[in-house]
Amino acid sequence: MKTIKEAKDFDCVKLKNEIQAKIYEEIKDMNMSERIAYFHIPPAQDPFRSKLRA
Repeated sequence: MKTIKEAKDFDCVKLKNEIQAKIYEEIKDMNMSERIAYFHIPPAQDPFRSKLRA
């Protein structure tokens, strides 16, 4: 049986922080209505959801 340190292949918190930083860079200059539209994109166009499928 593997220990937790041996089984840990990726850092979930690091991945979350990287995704949040990317989203922040994309929306930092948007107004509120643009931000709402950004978060209501169809799932097929969402780059993060496409990575989950892969």
